[in-house]
Amino acid sequence: MEKMKNFFLAILATGFFSCAFGSQVYKTISCEHYEEEIEQKHHICSIRLSPLCASNNVTYSNSCVYCFANIALNYTLTIRHGGVCRKSPAS
Repeated sequence: MEKMKNFFLAILATGFFSCAFGSQVYKTISCEHYEEEIEQKHHICSIRLSPLCASNNVTYSNSCVYCFANIALNYTLTIRHGGVCRKSPAS
C-alpha cells in the first residue's frame, strides 16, 4: 500500500512541475533552422498540433508555423505561453 501511495505522489508531483514550469520551454524557440528552409524555398510545416500563444495574441499551431511568422515579422514576436491564446475582454 505504501508503494502505491508513493507512486501516486510521484505522478502528482510530475504533473504539477510539468504544468508549473512547462511553459518556460517555449520561451527559447530557435528559428534558425527555418531561416535555412526559407533560403532553400522549403516552406512546409507538419500538421502536428502543439499550439503556442505569441505576443501578438495569435495562436500558432506549432513552432514551425510560429517561426515562419516570426521571421516574416523580423523577429518581433515572443512566446507568451504554450496553448491557445485567451481572448482579451472587449474594451
